Amino acid sequence: MNAIAPGFFPTKMTKVNIEQSPNLLELCPMNRFGGPEDLKGIAVLLASDASAYITGQIIAVDGEITAV
Repeated sequence: MNAIAPGFFPTKMTKVNIEQSPNLLELCPMNRFGGPEDLKGIAVLLASDASAYITGQIIAVDGEITAV
């Protein structure tokens, strides 16, 4: 089993965090929040035969925040 671990993405649930923390974006090394387009590629990869030999992975899609 594999999993996608998204970073900080603007959603209904995170709207309050963004409004109350104007400097939140500064924590993201890529200087932007993630969006749906950032998850499409990894989702397609994991749904395809190209990932047949990828097992037991948690793949971070987080704009490099876990690398900091």
